This record gives sequence, structure tokens and C-alpha cells, in this order.
Amino acid sequence: MAIVSSRKLKSLNELTSKHIQVIEEFEKLLEQGISGLTMADIAAKLKVSLRTLYEIAPSKEHLITATMNRVLTNIGQEASASIQGIQSPLSKLKTYIEIGYEAVGPRIKKFSTDLNKVRGVAEMLDYHRDYFIGRIEELLDEAINHKEIEDTNTHVVAVALGGVPRLLSDDFFEGKTKLKNTPEASAHLVADLILASLERK
Repeated sequence: MAIVSSRKLKSLNELTSKHIQVIEEFEKLLEQGISGLTMADIAAKLKVSLRTLYEIAPSKEHLITATMNRVLTNIGQEASASIQGIQSPLSKLKTYIEIGYEAVGPRIKKFSTDLNKVRGVAEMLDYHRDYFIGRIEELLDEAINHKEIEDTNTHVVAVALGGVPRLLSDDFFEGKTKLKNTPEASAHLVADLILASLERK
């Protein structure tokens, strides 16, 4: 899953090893909360020059975006790597989804809070979701060809499997719905029900 950045953000290939190290340290700082911190404050806490931060992104919001983008990319790469060597397409799909659903957890949501107005954020999140959905559809098609699941509209099922997690997460964190479990666990429940209904007996 490749990084997609807004026009103001560097691509992964443009980032130096030092930049990537700064982003990794910044990710740890995000876990502690950075409300009220300026770029200068962040630079001081990370013990890097302000110039280095601005080489990565032009603002605190864009720095958070770049970090969130990298985290989502890493999750996608981990999910793809996890299915290497698995023969069964259905087993591949279940493993891929299991890791991919980490992208709806509170850690990711923390990064995206109050960033909806930042240019490029919605585009980036949509890209990662669409990539995820597309890969799920491919695995569903493989499972049909191997007669592991019933013939179905794989695009519609993929949209449900790949889109519901983010919907549950948004509603949960915005207080629109009450879930008995976390958005991630709730998404897994939906996925299990859908796949169980399709699996050939």
C-alpha cells in the first residue's frame, strides 16, 4: 500500500532516513498528546531543528497527516506480507482483514481527530480505504474460483467488508452509536457474519 500525500507533503521516496526517524519519534509523541504545541515546541521535544520538521511538512497538521499516512501504509504492508505462503484464498482474506482492521482502532482515530479540514487528509484516508476494498475484492474472486465461497457480487461484499470498519469507527468516536465492543472488534463481528454466510458447506 503506497503512501499518498497531498501536494504539500513529501512522498516516502523523498524522505531521508533522518526524516523517517523523526516521524517515528513524532508518532510516540502523538500518543502522549500534542494539543497546544507549536512546531517549535514539537521540534524541541524531538530534539531536532525546526528546519528539519518543515522539510517533512509545512505545518503541525500536515506533520500529523504524514505520520498517520505512514502508519496506515505500514499496516497495509504488514497485512499483505502476512498472507504470503497461505494457499487458501479464504484464509488469506481472513488474515488480511484481521490485520487491516487495525486501521479503525483508537490509535489511528487519535491522529485523524480535527484534521478533516486539512487539505489532502480526506483524499489520503479514502485512498487507503479504496486500496483495502480492492484487495478484498481480489481475494473474494480467488475464493470463488477455488470454490471456497458461493458465487456473489464481490465488489458489493468488498465494499461492506472494507467500508463498514471506518463507518463504525467514525460513528463510535463521534458518539452517534453505542457499541458493546470496540469499533475494531465490531468490524470483525460483521466480517465473520458475512464470510460465514458465503462459505460453501
